[in-house]
Amino acid sequence: MIRINLLPVKAAKRREQGQRQLLIGAVAISLAIVGIILFNSAEAGQIEKQQQHNQVTSRQIAQLKAEIGDYDLVKHQRDELIRQRDAIKRLEANRSGPVYLMRELSDILTKGKGPTFNKEQYEESLKRDPNAGYNPNWDPKRLWLLSYEERAQQVKIRGAAKSSEDVAEFLKRLKISAFFSDVYWHQTQPQFDAKLNVAYVTFDVTCKVNY
Repeated sequence: MIRINLLPVKAAKRREQGQRQLLIGAVAISLAIVGIILFNSAEAGQIEKQQQHNQVTSRQIAQLKAEIGDYDLVKHQRDELIRQRDAIKRLEANRSGPVYLMRELSDILTKGKGPTFNKEQYEESLKRDPNAGYNPNWDPKRLWLLSYEERAQQVKIRGAAKSSEDVAEFLKRLKISAFFSDVYWHQTQPQFDAKLNVAYVTFDVTCKVNY
């Protein structure tokens, strides 16, 4: 009986199959790499596009903020003019008396507030005398009232302050206020509290109230 040795043939087929598998694996890996590169390129393009969009949006937001900021400033100025106009109208038309007068005096002696006045007239007075304006940063706690007497719309005010400059600031605010007129500073007297070791001044003012 003839025996044929098929081992070399089988070995050759196995090598051929192994090479085919290696080739298929290499192709698969190459395709995967190409896919990853294409995907990353697409993602990078999307990211760059989104960044450009974000920059445009940021510029638009900054522009809107600037426009809104101007609007807020104008609105605040308008509201302030309306508040002053309404207060003066109440003074002239309603003549409601001490309620508004006491509120005005409270505003004059409150930090961050001040007298009610006609803005145009106030600006004109500043053009004539730059020192006529009041100091919005003044601390009203530096001055306090000791007595307030009113008779027939004539008022006598007696008070005390840490310095004559504080009294002068209080007088400026009274003169600017639409609720007071004919403001006169009569005298200032130096005082000293020995117990507290504190020096201060007292003052007397007369004026007319408008209501």
